[in-house]
Formats: sequence, structure tokens, C-alpha cells
Amino acid sequence: MTTTQQTRTATTHDRRGITTPVAGPFLLADAAMTGVNGLAYAVAGGWLAGWFGAPETLVRSLGGFLLLVAAGVALLATRRPIPRRGVAALAALNIVWVVASLDYALLGGLTTIGVAWTVLQALVVGVFAAGQVWLARKG
Repeated sequence: MTTTQQTRTATTHDRRGITTPVAGPFLLADAAMTGVNGLAYAVAGGWLAGWFGAPETLVRSLGGFLLLVAAGVALLATRRPIPRRGVAALAALNIVWVVASLDYALLGGLTTIGVAWTVLQALVVGVFAAGQVWLARKG
């Protein structure tokens, strides 16, 4: 009876959290890329704004936001088990980022480099979002 109860506890535990060994490294890769982007936007916002054709305050503000997101993703990645709801929320945030980025690339009056960069980073974020949706469902 003790063995059965332990199995039930483990199964219940697995349903609430993600225990697959790839989840942590995958989320840490997202955190690292987000953090590098955020740091670049925050530190070199003036220079990047000129290249992108975007307002400097927007670029620097996005940098600060991305640094906060990176810290949150890193924290999420190190939890055991990784909370499914946290990964699902992160996927939703990334999907919103992709839609907003593509919208801004089309309508934001960016330079050619700005459009290319915005679309490229939206594609990368989309790949992370797809992986996070998969993890939240299958984990």
C-alpha cells in the first residue's frame, strides 16, 4: 500500500510540474538570449535606435523589460519541478511578443535593418514559444 501511495504522489506531482530533462536547459537558453537582447537594448539603445529607426526610449524600455523577463525565465527554469502554468504563461507572453513585433515591423516605420531584425527576433521568439507550448502540454 505504501508503494501505491508513493506512485500516486509521484504521478500527481508530475501533472502539476514539468520534469523532462530538456525543459530546464531550454528555458535557460531562452533566458540567456532574452537577457543578451535586453542588455544590448538597455546599454546601446541610442545606437540601436538609429539603426532600427525606432525611438530610443522604446528601445531602452524594451531592454529593461527584457532583462526582467530574462530573470523571471531563469528563475522558472531552475524550479523543480518546473511549474506548467509558468511555462504556459511564458508561452503566451512570447506569442504576444511575436504578434506585436510583426505588427511593429509592418507598421512602425522602421529602417530595412530594423524590419529585418524585428522579424528575425520574432521568429526566434516564436520557436521558443512553440517549444514552451509543447512543454506545457507534454512536459
